[in-house]
Amino acid sequence: MKQDRALDITVLVLAAAAAFWPVLHNEFVNWDDPAVLVGNPHLDAPGVVAWAFTTTLVGHYQPLAWLFWSAAKSTFGLSAPAFHALSLVWHVVNGVLVYVFAWRLAERAGLTPIKRRAAACLAACAFLLHPTQVEAVAWASAFPYVLSLTLLLAALLAYLAERRFVSVVCYAMSLLARASAIGFPAVLLVLDLYPLQRYPRTRIGRLVLEKAPFALVAAGAAIAEIRARDIASLQEIGLGARLTMAATAPFEYLWRTLYPVRLSPLNPLPIAPALQTMPLLLGLGALIAMTVTAWRLRRRLPALAACWLIYAILLIPVLGLTPSGLQATADRYLYLANVVTAILAGALVARWLSAPTLVAAALVLLGFAAITWRQATYWRTSIALWTRAAEIDSRNDVATYNLGIALAEAGREDEAIGRYEETLRLVPDHDLARQNLSRLRAARAKRDARAHADRGVLQVQRGEFHDAAANLRAAIDGGVTDPSVANALAFALAQTGDAAQAAAGLTQAVVANPDDVNLTHNLARLLATAEDPRVRDGTRALRLALDVCARTGNRDPRALDTLAAAYAAVDRFDLARATASRAVGRAEELGDREMAAEIAAHARRYRRP
Repeated sequence: MKQDRALDITVLVLAAAAAFWPVLHNEFVNWDDPAVLVGNPHLDAPGVVAWAFTTTLVGHYQPLAWLFWSAAKSTFGLSAPAFHALSLVWHVVNGVLVYVFAWRLAERAGLTPIKRRAAACLAACAFLLHPTQVEAVAWASAFPYVLSLTLLLAALLAYLAERRFVSVVCYAMSLLARASAIGFPAVLLVLDLYPLQRYPRTRIGRLVLEKAPFALVAAGAAIAEIRARDIASLQEIGLGARLTMAATAPFEYLWRTLYPVRLSPLNPLPIAPALQTMPLLLGLGALIAMTVTAWRLRRRLPALAACWLIYAILLIPVLGLTPSGLQATADRYLYLANVVTAILAGALVARWLSAPTLVAAALVLLGFAAITWRQATYWRTSIALWTRAAEIDSRNDVATYNLGIALAEAGREDEAIGRYEETLRLVPDHDLARQNLSRLRAARAKRDARAHADRGVLQVQRGEFHDAAANLRAAIDGGVTDPSVANALAFALAQTGDAAQAAAGLTQAVVANPDDVNLTHNLARLLATAEDPRVRDGTRALRLALDVCARTGNRDPRALDTLAAAYAAVDRFDLARATASRAVGRAEELGDREMAAEIAAHARRYRRP
């Protein structure tokens, strides 16, 4: 028997590892992971224990989970594969505990050894391989759900072994990991009725009284969790909307359990939550009908009745009556309830055990494993995650917004802009999307302007002055303030005969860059030599040229040449020729005979008409 169990557990471990193998290649995602793990300085800081027991970061009270993460970071560093491996290992541990728990329940139900083994193996496989488990395992920030279930299953096994104190302690630790099983005392009461069958041997009053320690622990955890959570007000989400979600969510979860395809990483709250009369009435009617049916079948099919009650009890806290966060439903909320459906499925197959039922069960489990493997790959990166969510629901504004963030961080800014625009079409008052969109557009405009500038400068060098002027003007209009761009534009405009625009552009550039000698020099040159009398301004040119020569120590031959031209522009030809002579001499001192000849040619024109 021990060898059979060892073989069963080995198969379970290998099956789970194969189905969830992609998670070991996944990164952290931009959904809670940055705040919880990546950017959380408390995990490896002194005083982490005190911090863990006092913080309500991300709206949950989960000190034990923080301590596990702290130990993981201290041991492995901030390694995404290590944190995902932690979740996977704990998930496998939970599968083994489900196997043990299902085996014990099958014993209590009086199943034969063969059926007992079949029920335990199938229950554990269904739990381990079901696609709705992916979110809790593949998302690093959802580890508290996995850890909490480990301790809860330990509490259940201790309760079956009638070790009440140990059970209470394990339950308390489970709630310190994540308060996901507030209804556990009621679950124990149902188990007392079936399959433990403690009633009527033990009075119902005594059974209820036994649950007092569990209830006190649950009450304390509930208070801590309520204080930690940012629960939406009735003004934000009205009572009618809450009742609608609570009445319909159990059936959405059941459908997801039976048909686990197209599972979204996030099923968001409606953009405008409201009362929906027909879904509410249908949901309430179905809930009442199923509960009445389960009660009537409590003697003929006690397992079915017990499972329905436990399933409903476990889901009550997450049905939407106290909404917090952005999700209406979430696969991680099923992680605990999946134990119930898995055990029920294993028991049903075991009851009608035959070769055809085993083959059918094996095929279903293989299908689950394949879907799980594929679903795990969607969590590889933030882009993959939110792309999948947006594909499933094009009106998922949370997905489009977070996809925009992920694309922007990856440098795919044009795609990010499209996703932010899509978010604003869905939610016009989405301030964060609007702010991010404005920043991206501004950054793109700046890059486009820089590209125009680079292209324009290159075109000036090639002599393509008309095209250069268009590109350089677009660059300046786009916010480029580089003085060399203004210089290049003025040169291109002057070469195309538009001296007026060249002078206007240089004037603006000089005002914006008063310390740039080159800009001032070029403006003085243009004003002194322009053929268009509307542009030519000798007086201003002389003032600017004198300033440039003073700033260059009267030793720059080009500046002196421009000063000579300015003197000529105001009819001071003697000074013009004398200054030009100094410029020629300075050019010759520098060994630039070509420049000296060019300046001398300019000087020959400085004659009175």
